[in-house]
Amino acid sequence: WLKLSRSAARSLWPRRCQRAPSAMVNRTALTISFLAVITLGGVTNKLSYQIKTVGRPQYPPHFFKKPWFLELLMFTGMTLSFPVHWLIQLCSRKPKVADDAVVPLLTEEVGDRGWKVRALIFLPAMGDLVGSILSFTGLVYISNSTAQMLGSSIIIMVALNSYVFLGRRYNWIQYTGMAIVLGSLGVVGYAANLAAHDAQAADVGLPKVPASQQVFGMFLCVAARAVNSFQYVLEEKVMGDSGLHPLEVTGTEGVYGLIVTACVLMPILARIPGGDVGGVYEDTGDSLLMVRHNRTLDFVLVLYLFGLWGLNALGMMVMKHLGSVFRAVSRNLQAAFVWLIDMALFYGLGEYGFGYGPVGEPWQGRASWLQLCGFVVMTGGVLTYAYGNAVQQVLAAKAEEKQGVPSPIPVSNSMRELAAELPEDVGMPSPLAVLAAEWKGSGDAGPDGTVPSRSRQGSFALSPGGAAS
Repeated sequence: WLKLSRSAARSLWPRRCQRAPSAMVNRTALTISFLAVITLGGVTNKLSYQIKTVGRPQYPPHFFKKPWFLELLMFTGMTLSFPVHWLIQLCSRKPKVADDAVVPLLTEEVGDRGWKVRALIFLPAMGDLVGSILSFTGLVYISNSTAQMLGSSIIIMVALNSYVFLGRRYNWIQYTGMAIVLGSLGVVGYAANLAAHDAQAADVGLPKVPASQQVFGMFLCVAARAVNSFQYVLEEKVMGDSGLHPLEVTGTEGVYGLIVTACVLMPILARIPGGDVGGVYEDTGDSLLMVRHNRTLDFVLVLYLFGLWGLNALGMMVMKHLGSVFRAVSRNLQAAFVWLIDMALFYGLGEYGFGYGPVGEPWQGRASWLQLCGFVVMTGGVLTYAYGNAVQQVLAAKAEEKQGVPSPIPVSNSMRELAAELPEDVGMPSPLAVLAAEWKGSGDAGPDGTVPSRSRQGSFALSPGGAAS
C-alpha cells in the first residue's frame, strides 16, 4: 500500500521537481535566502520580549517575557522538518531501474530506521531543550546583538568536546581562530558590562537591567553553547552512522521536545513560584491570552516560527551547496544585520514603539564602539577557523589518496576536488582557492551528492541559537 501511495504521489507531482537538485540551485539566491531566514529568527525572538500587552484580565499590561513559550515554538518549528523531508523525497526520486523496482531516494533510506535509533534521539533532544531554554532565558537580560555574538563561543565548545570525546585533532590555523574568537568574546562581554553601567545614568526608554543581571544573562548564553556542544558531539557519536536523514533527526528531536515541553514542563512551571503574573514561573494561559489580544505579537511570533521552518528547509541545501567558509560569513552577517535592524527599530519607531515603549536596541556610545571592535575581531577568528577546517579536509583528502585509507574526518566533495587540483609541491590551499572551490563545489555533499547525518553539526555549530534557532 505504501509503495502504491508513493508511486501515485510521484505521478501527480510536477516532473520539474524530479530534476537533479544541483541543477536547480542558484547559490547567490540560496545565500541571500539563508541569510534572510536566520536574520529573521534572530530579530523576532528578542523583539517578542519587548512587546507589552494584556494577558489575564486581572493583571495590567506586561512584557511578553516568556522563554518557555518560545521554546515550545522552537520545537514546533523543528517538527515541521518532516514535511520538508517528505517534499525532498517526492522531488528527488530516481527513475525506476525495472518495472517492479524503484531506486531509493537517498542513501539514508537503506540505513537503520529501527525504533532503537529513534529512541536514542531523545538524548540530544533533551540537550537541545536545556541549551535552548538557557539561551532564551539569557536573552531576557542582555541585548540581542550581545547574545548573537556570544553564540560564536560554540566553536570553542564543540572543538573541545570533539577533542576529548571524538578524538579530533586540529591544525595551527584552527587553534589560531579559536584563540582569536576567545579573545573577542572577552571584548564583547566587557562592552556589554560597560553598556549596562552607562545605561543606569542615561534614559533611553528601555527597561534598565543591572550589570549583575547582564553578567548572569551572558553566563546563561555561554552555558547554552556548552550544552549545545555536548549535544552536537552526542548526535555525531550516536547518529553519525544511523542512516537517518538530518531532517528526520531534527524532526524527531522536535517531536520529543514538543511533548516534554507541552505535556510535562509547562504544566509544572505554571504551578511553581516565579516572577510571572500570579507569582508563578511562567503562566502558559497568560501567554496564550497575550497572543490572542495583540496582533503585533501574533505577527512577530509567526515570523519567528517561519524563520525556524525556513532554517530547517534551507539547511540541507546550504550544507550541500555552500562550504564552511560561506556559512561562517553568513552567521557573522546575521549578527551584524540583527544589530542593524534592532537599531533601525529603536530609532525608526521612536519612543512609543508598538504602543508600549521603544523596541530594538540603541547605539550606546563607547560601549557600542567597543562591541563593534570585538565583532570585527570575532569575524576574523571565525573565518580563520573555517579556513583551517578547509585546509584540514584538503590535507586529509590528499593523505587518503596516497595511503588508500579512509579519512578519519568528514571531507566534503568540494575539498576533495580542490585536493585533486593542487600541485604536489603545494602544501595547503590559499584562502582564495578555498573560496573558489566552495563556490563552485558541492559544500558538505559527499562523492555521491548526499549529505551525511553528521554534517548537521558542521552547518549549525556556528549558530548563535543552537541547533535550531
